[in-house]
Amino acid sequence: MRLENFEGPLDLLLHLIEKNEIDIYDIPIAKITDQYLTYINEAKFLDLDFASEFLVMAATLLAIKAKMLLPKPVKVIDEDEGEDPREELVIRLIEYKQYKEAASILRTREKEMTKVFTRNFDEAQIIKKFGPGNPVENLTVHDLFQTFKVILEKASEPEPIYEISREKISIRECMVNIMEALSVSKKGLVFTDLFPLGTSRLRIIVTFLALLELIKLNRIRFMQSGSFGRIVIFIRDDEE
Repeated sequence: MRLENFEGPLDLLLHLIEKNEIDIYDIPIAKITDQYLTYINEAKFLDLDFASEFLVMAATLLAIKAKMLLPKPVKVIDEDEGEDPREELVIRLIEYKQYKEAASILRTREKEMTKVFTRNFDEAQIIKKFGPGNPVENLTVHDLFQTFKVILEKASEPEPIYEISREKISIRECMVNIMEALSVSKKGLVFTDLFPLGTSRLRIIVTFLALLELIKLNRIRFMQSGSFGRIVIFIRDDEE
């Protein structure tokens, strides 16, 4: 498969993840990097701008791979530890996948709309409603000037400035928050309570990654009363 068949480096990465049936939240970065570099080495770039995007991603993957290979200290939840080097890449891939799925839905709807035909305007009905001739023939230069004046006044008003700030939250911070909440609540935490109404998409993703990391560290356990019942999170006892 040629690189021209992909819309960009994220599209290629998503293809490799789906092809290998890999969990997007736990990417084996060494394996994916090797496969990605194989595609790059076999490609013949004709467009330098197009090639630069793939080469930048290749450098990013190599940097993440190098960080993953570094010796890691013993993981202690209360001590400061570095974030997962894959975290930012995972978030970008998830967002790109959502955009791609939305674009696919829009293309499907566009194809469906090509089968829809609308009725043309009935000229006789228009003439009956507005009368024959030019509907703006009585418009004067003064009328145009007054309208233009109103437009200029609106244009001179300062436009409101909106600043959109990106929420900053780390996986470790979420892990600490979850463990603190569990230590207070003896009845455990309901899974859905971790995502109250209005929670940002970034916080939802990072919180879910934090839960996966706590499971990996055997710090928490889940219980469900029955099929489709609510899921409750508890601190795992040392004896379990």
